[in-house]
Amino acid sequence: MDVFIEYAPFVVVAMGFFIAYKVFVTPNQLMEMKSSLIEYIAEHYVSDKTYRENHRNLQEQLSLIHQDINDVKNLLIQKGGE
Repeated sequence: MDVFIEYAPFVVVAMGFFIAYKVFVTPNQLMEMKSSLIEYIAEHYVSDKTYRENHRNLQEQLSLIHQDINDVKNLLIQKGGE
């Protein structure tokens, strides 16, 4: 009992710190934070599948543009030689 009384002020200060800075949360607060986090992620990020599909489409378009540029370059070289 003497040990408890000796450390009681530290325990009270620690509990006050935990309550003031909201170190511990209730399950309800945790569910609210989880739902708001999911909404934020849905609004600001794309899925991995969507990203990979768009990246693949972009690579295909760039490849076609590169091929078209090579075709134009070859035509200009042929016309310049005539």
